[in-house]
Amino acid sequence: MSMTRPTLPELKRQAAAELPLAGADDTLRRNLYTPLSTALAGAVHGLYGYQDAIAAELFPETCSEERLLNVHAPFWLPGDGRKEAIPAQGTVLLTGNAGTATDAGTVFNRADGTQYAVRAGGVVAGDGQLLASVVCLTPGQAGNTEPGGTLQLANPVAGLNSVATVQSPGLSGGADIEDIEDLRARVVAVRRNGGQVGRAVDWESWALEIPGVTRAWAAPKLMGAGSMTVYFMRDDDATPYPDATEQATVQSYLESTGTPWGELFVVAPVRKLVPMSIKLVPDNASNRSAVTKALTALFSREASPVARDSEGRTILPVSGVTIRRSHLTETISGATGEDDHTLSIPTGDVVCAIGELAELGSITWL
Repeated sequence: MSMTRPTLPELKRQAAAELPLAGADDTLRRNLYTPLSTALAGAVHGLYGYQDAIAAELFPETCSEERLLNVHAPFWLPGDGRKEAIPAQGTVLLTGNAGTATDAGTVFNRADGTQYAVRAGGVVAGDGQLLASVVCLTPGQAGNTEPGGTLQLANPVAGLNSVATVQSPGLSGGADIEDIEDLRARVVAVRRNGGQVGRAVDWESWALEIPGVTRAWAAPKLMGAGSMTVYFMRDDDATPYPDATEQATVQSYLESTGTPWGELFVVAPVRKLVPMSIKLVPDNASNRSAVTKALTALFSREASPVARDSEGRTILPVSGVTIRRSHLTETISGATGEDDHTLSIPTGDVVCAIGELAELGSITWL
């Protein structure tokens, strides 16, 4: 938080107001030291508070949002800073009479009112179809749309049908402005890890600079000597596993900002759902919810496309992750309300191949 330094007249008025209050009692009024010491203690207490506030502002872990944005982020993330919101984009299929022209800027509406504009004009082909690239007019995650979704022309165009169909892999890549605490975590991580020279952790930091990217894992030499494979996720999206367009965006960015040697591969992890069967005692809705929440958090902490050490660095040679069954039982036992339980499935450790990201599947309550 920001601090305002009081002026000398304000401090004098404050002390003058404190003295009569401190000497309000008849006995105290006859003792000059008591009111003076009380007023002085109040002033010094404020100075200590001011020093505490200054100390907090020195470190990105504890500083105010204003100082994080204006001082720490520009220093530790030069040329990057807070990730701005970006719009979703992709391809839609238009149909109509052959030869009908569609101009750049033609606007389509989604059912909820979200608007998209054609990026480049085109002409409907002889088969009555035209693939057009569109971009959402409002930056943010809300513009992402699954393949098969439909858009409606905002204003009629002669010879063009009013409905456009979203093509695979959908309208994607839209991301909200970076949450301030996510930015703080990135600054802290870069500050802790030191200079960026092309280590695995540096590739992860570079990937996290891209709007919408929430987690990243780098795997050196996975595709051969001199190669770097980067897995990443977009957890805030409706579909968190990145599609081909989103992978290409990260690939292009890393190729232009990362170290200029070796081969780079940017891919999405492979989803590995882990179904579970649990007999819970006592078995009620509240306890089931607590267990589900605890297990979800466990998978979030321990799951990774590649094995990591206690410092969060990729272990070489690269291998898959194993989540111990004992960790699952321990997590269930620690859930609020649980008195006893039996875990029937899985019967052993959850073993993931390289690239697989374990995720809590459906729970069967016995």
